[in-house]
Amino acid sequence: MKTEQQLPKNIRQIGSPAGHTKVYVEDYVITFLNALTTDHNTFVRGAILFGEKKKIGNDTIIFVRGAIEGQNLELDLDEAVFDDRVWREIYQQKDRFFGRMEVIGWALLRMGFSVRLNDKIKKTHFENFPGDGKVLYMIDQLEQEDAFYVYRGQDLVRQSGYYIYYEKNPMMQSYLIERNERIKEAKSYENMMEARRDEKVIRQFRERVMEKTKSSHRKGMIRRVASAAVMAIIIAAGGAMYYYSQNRTTIDFRSMVQGAVTTMGMGVHKQIATEKEKMPSTLQTQEQKTETTTEKKTEKTTQATEKTTQTIKQSTTEQRKARTIRREWETYRVRKGDTLVSISKRRYGNQRAIQRIRDLNGIGPKEQIYPGQKLLLPSYKK
Repeated sequence: MKTEQQLPKNIRQIGSPAGHTKVYVEDYVITFLNALTTDHNTFVRGAILFGEKKKIGNDTIIFVRGAIEGQNLELDLDEAVFDDRVWREIYQQKDRFFGRMEVIGWALLRMGFSVRLNDKIKKTHFENFPGDGKVLYMIDQLEQEDAFYVYRGQDLVRQSGYYIYYEKNPMMQSYLIERNERIKEAKSYENMMEARRDEKVIRQFRERVMEKTKSSHRKGMIRRVASAAVMAIIIAAGGAMYYYSQNRTTIDFRSMVQGAVTTMGMGVHKQIATEKEKMPSTLQTQEQKTETTTEKKTEKTTQATEKTTQTIKQSTTEQRKARTIRREWETYRVRKGDTLVSISKRRYGNQRAIQRIRDLNGIGPKEQIYPGQKLLLPSYKK
């Protein structure tokens, strides 16, 4: 009779519990764990379980009264770390919500991996949840399977069944309320950050436009100043020549001008032919000059055409490369429960793309992603 009074009355049996070790799980806890398994954004989820172990008669009764989401178990067991920082956060939440309860075990929620143990799972349990009576609860939502394991006799022993009991659980209710509030705040924060990112993009665009406008004004001013400087040099040189001719008695400026006009009137060809006999190595006929000028113009035109064609080809190639690069990436919005590992596994079937995703989005090794965040992902496997 005393034993029956210490056990919950409102219970539901799952499976066929047998033996002297029995597990009782409070309804809020099992509901919360099942809710985590329905989040299909990740393949692996986890939770830390709190409760107590009692000796009632000849039986060892393990009560699981609380659970918190294990952020370090959202990845894969290869990357699940229980260091001092993780344990400090776990115990802070335990003290805040579950008082004097102890860490009674953990839950591992994996889709499509069954609820059978392997060496990796055992190692994680032995290293982080040692001691008799510590439990491991596993769920495979895909196969609709679940199982409790209890550490007993230096090994994890699978229970043939367990009990769900119903009672008021204000501790678990408080945790769930605060967790839902954090999720709402995260969504509001994501919306705010997205609005800020949009404002930043618009501001940067306007700054680039203003900078280009200022640059154009500066270039125009430089051209005007350079033209004025060249004009001033020409005027100064002309004034100097005029002054020089006026002050040198041996040079008759008017005679020079008149001689040039007379020479042109006599005919350029005749004058050049006469002078060519005297200085054949230093003079060219007007015809040769014209031909040379024409050839130079033709050569310059050809070079300019070739350069323009090459520029167009280069521009077309760059545009094709740009289009190809754009096709190599795609935008992805982070959903609740996403991690870089889960995104990489879901997209590419492995974790090798994590560093490429970090580099592409400028995400540091210790930075976390959050729901609503926009990421660039490679659209092909590599």
